[in-house]
Amino acid sequence: MKRRYGDQVEFLAIYVREAHPIDGWRMNSNDEAGISLKQPLTEVERTGVAQRCCRALQMSMPMVVDEMDDRVGHAYSGMPDRLYLLDRKGRIAYKSGRGPFGFKPGELEQALILLLLDQGSTNGSNRAATTKERSQGPTSRSLTVAALTNADAWKKMRPYIEKESGQPLPIWIRALAVSLPKTAAAMLDLDYAQRVESTLPPLLRAKLRWMAADANRCNYAKAYARFDYLQAGGKAEDIDQLPKQLDQLPEAERLALELVRQLVEAAYSVREEQIARLVELYGEKQVVAIVLVAAYANFQDRLLLALGADVEESGPLPPIKVHLRPRTKQGSENAKKDRPKRIVSPPSPNPPPLPDKLDDPEWTALSFNTLRERLSEQIARRKARIRIPDWETVHANLPADMPQRDKPMRIRWSLLTYGYQPRLTAAWLNGLRAFREESDLEAVFHESMFWVVTRSLQCFY
Repeated sequence: MKRRYGDQVEFLAIYVREAHPIDGWRMNSNDEAGISLKQPLTEVERTGVAQRCCRALQMSMPMVVDEMDDRVGHAYSGMPDRLYLLDRKGRIAYKSGRGPFGFKPGELEQALILLLLDQGSTNGSNRAATTKERSQGPTSRSLTVAALTNADAWKKMRPYIEKESGQPLPIWIRALAVSLPKTAAAMLDLDYAQRVESTLPPLLRAKLRWMAADANRCNYAKAYARFDYLQAGGKAEDIDQLPKQLDQLPEAERLALELVRQLVEAAYSVREEQIARLVELYGEKQVVAIVLVAAYANFQDRLLLALGADVEESGPLPPIKVHLRPRTKQGSENAKKDRPKRIVSPPSPNPPPLPDKLDDPEWTALSFNTLRERLSEQIARRKARIRIPDWETVHANLPADMPQRDKPMRIRWSLLTYGYQPRLTAAWLNGLRAFREESDLEAVFHESMFWVVTRSLQCFY
């Protein structure tokens, strides 16, 4: 790993207290490997053992030695061994499990690649974005894909909507309509639902959307959130200076804005007490709406940034109301039948050999029944931060235009979002279904990308 990334990353080994000395927890495996050491009692002895380690392993990275009070080992919980990745600001970007079972260099390398991409290290460049660059966001650039004219985009979406309005369409919708017209129509409906039909007060919703766009460094979305804020009666100076005014805002508004930024930057760090306090201030229904603002922002901003979208000459544009044609079982079957056959790459003439045995000692040490018992115990201990409605409650509040289900919902996040925000959830899932039907991505490729995203977000679900 050091050979591959040593020109971009500083690698460092730290020798801490000996885990298995012969005068402590002695291991037969160490004896068989010829590793028989007493626990060093002085700095000289500890340094000598570290030097011996470097020579035996022919280490190519620097090694430093912890103090005799084990301050680094304690601070990083480094016994018996552990892998860490720190970003350029000294923050922990990755922490492995405790060794030996948690010592997984492959996970470290994946986290390292994602961090380098996030911090702008490409083609060997190790320059991090400056504070000014991060605040300004990406510079203006051309769209990375072609976009249809307004008339052509409406024409391509016509089979999926009841009636077209002919209103000017956002550039990202016109870009999606090139190859994904059904998805574009569904996204137009989702954008309207988020901007107009959210149960949050319009001024608060616009501020939340602006905060998420600012965290994502998406100037397009910031401009649209600012537009919605002004349309709702807000003052330009209030939203333009929003980050500087956070401490002066009422507690409820400040906590909601802080949560949205945290959901964008490090959702895994949200604490139980944060959500509990927001539920006290807003109620469960509105807290779910706040979280869905962040969820939509994270999706839309990444799409906008990937497309290289700049605000239209006549923009920002008002939200556009569309009526999607109702989904039918026959329509879904026809879509599958008419879908072009996927072009599959031919098999490799020299595929890599399969291993004779797949062995992960961390998992194979536990039986299936033991894993199932532990999982059941974990589920019993962990309580959702928002009460999850039962299917009967959810079913009674489903939108009228949603096809009726033959079986009750079982997916918990679907019960949660449909139970508290049925309109926003239905619009989101319409977009997902349309994309799945039109894109027809190969399943392994699709799920691999999904795994990379959820792994980088540290989303255990």
